[in-house]
Amino acid sequence: MKRVAGLRDLSDDHHTALVLARRCRQAAQGGDAAALGAAWSAVRDAFARELEPHFAIEERHLLPALEAIGEAALAERIRADHAALRAQVGEPAPRGGHVEAFGRLLDAHVRFEEREVFEPVQHRLAPAALAAIAAACAETRRACSVRR
Repeated sequence: MKRVAGLRDLSDDHHTALVLARRCRQAAQGGDAAALGAAWSAVRDAFARELEPHFAIEERHLLPALEAIGEAALAERIRADHAALRAQVGEPAPRGGHVEAFGRLLDAHVRFEEREVFEPVQHRLAPAALAAIAAACAETRRACSVRR
């Protein structure tokens, strides 16, 4: 799926999220408590480092732009998914099917954004909104590279 320039970085971030989701599902299938704990620790680190900044950009720039074009339901679904993912990653230690459930939710969230949000609305978003999204992504990447 070809993305307009303003959404390209957000869309690229989704690849990282899908890899993380797959790792969650694989760790949960392994059944080894130590491996599950290590995977969950990595998930929490990646969430703070990569997903939380991505969510912040979407919430600050994308969701208002969606609402401005009459797509409030899409914006609300994204907000709800973000809240559910934040709540799940807030668990300090994995329990039961928690890691697998997080992976499934993250995968479903990414696929929803790619298929039902980005694809159908990317050409309807205001150019200023797309420019703000691209600028926020660039700034976040610069800030992250300085911290490494």
